[in-house]
Amino acid sequence: MVRGTTRLASALCLLILISPLGTSVNEPTDDSPQIIIDQSQGLNVYSNINITGTYIDEQLPISITWEIYNGVERIDDGDLMDHLSESGDSHSSSRNSWQYFINLNFTSTPTCSCVLEIEATDTNGQKDMAQLILFTQDEDAESLTQLNPLIIFESPIGQLTGAVEIDTIAMDMAGSTSAQWAISNSSEIEISCIQSWIESPEQVQWHNMTAIIQDSSQSFTLDTMAYNDGEYSLMVRAVSDDLYSTCACKPIGIDNNAPTARIDGPSVMTEYSGSIQFDGTGSSDLFWGQDELVFLWVLEDELGEKTIRSGVDLRTFDVDASKSGNFTLTLTVVDNVGFSDTVSHEFNIINQVPVAALRIGGQALENGDQITLTDSTQWLVECSDSTDSDNDKSGLVCTWYVDDEPLMTGWSRQLVSPEDLSKPHTLMLEVTDDDGMSDTITVTFGVQDTASDPMYDEDGTDNGFWLMIAAQGAIFVTLILMMALLLRLTGKSTPIPKWKRE
Repeated sequence: MVRGTTRLASALCLLILISPLGTSVNEPTDDSPQIIIDQSQGLNVYSNINITGTYIDEQLPISITWEIYNGVERIDDGDLMDHLSESGDSHSSSRNSWQYFINLNFTSTPTCSCVLEIEATDTNGQKDMAQLILFTQDEDAESLTQLNPLIIFESPIGQLTGAVEIDTIAMDMAGSTSAQWAISNSSEIEISCIQSWIESPEQVQWHNMTAIIQDSSQSFTLDTMAYNDGEYSLMVRAVSDDLYSTCACKPIGIDNNAPTARIDGPSVMTEYSGSIQFDGTGSSDLFWGQDELVFLWVLEDELGEKTIRSGVDLRTFDVDASKSGNFTLTLTVVDNVGFSDTVSHEFNIINQVPVAALRIGGQALENGDQITLTDSTQWLVECSDSTDSDNDKSGLVCTWYVDDEPLMTGWSRQLVSPEDLSKPHTLMLEVTDDDGMSDTITVTFGVQDTASDPMYDEDGTDNGFWLMIAAQGAIFVTLILMMALLLRLTGKSTPIPKWKRE
């Protein structure tokens, strides 16, 4: 395996875009919605005010609502879906805009350091939020009350890495004011932080932000390297004289360690009809686990052709097991802040060589066999008993050769009797699969009672008569000997003459 670590998230995005499975250039885009509030931050309001603004997206949201907070208390809310009217302005080729308005009445809350929040969700679940700082007082009051300052985050915050600049807007009734920040991994604060606005906790250490600048923005640099990877609560508060604002609180994640990519799967296997699954479940991030990892799989064959698939939590990759060859499978996993790790796995799908099987006239033959065929003009030859892996069996090609000359292809064919029957002939079957691998079987054949018959012997036919005469003579001699022996055993013979003396 080859392993490497990088943080080139832009390179990964480029790979995804140029891949065949990436987003088509003709596919419509879906950008996040955008909410704009026309009024400036830090408005001083008496009794009521009309808030106007614009919603920008490809189409209407599925929801758009507003809420007003006085400290940690929500004092009013409403739905804006019925208050949207299309403006007709086109902000890009595919995005439209709708105007909205909200009439806020503070009669029941004459004194308020308030934040207006407008939140929208589009048809794909993407969200946007806009906030506006408001200070309200009763215009009939004899004297103005010094209200608590307010602070909001200027942009959304999610997972962070390295040194990050955090921008906020801190204001009191007179304009810009000082601000402080704190960070905590307390579970108690984490629970409170779900509400966005919390009272200042006592157990955290507060740090001053940079000096006030003219546009009311306050910023600070958060060095996340000073903290372990994990979940934290980031809090900011505005400070004016001896007054402190309610804390704006955001849950954040700190991630300064790359994930680890891992592929589990076979290295060598024989081809078959089906798929081989390679598992990237062993890939993980030190703290953040697997859930938000982006998996980029690249399969490259020995010809350099690539198959690319990517997606969030795409932990497995299936390979067609019917295609033999040498392959390299590369997995790159990327976390939310752009850290990545890459691992490669080489594997080989071995092609199963076919096994040729030949039948002539229904009789199965083996390589090197000799066969005498009946006197006919043609005979049925078959190769359907040939074997291979399931995925290749149906695609086998049977080629028939007579005396090393290819004559025909097919699983079942008629072998025509050769014109020349003065000598035996060879029949070779070659069975080839879709990967070009093949097996052969060769037999010798001829026609019965001709010189082409492999069993035919011309010299043996000429000497047959003499062999028969010799055999008959041997039988005759044997019979004579047996009769002579029989007579001797019976004792019937001429007596020996005897002479008398005188």
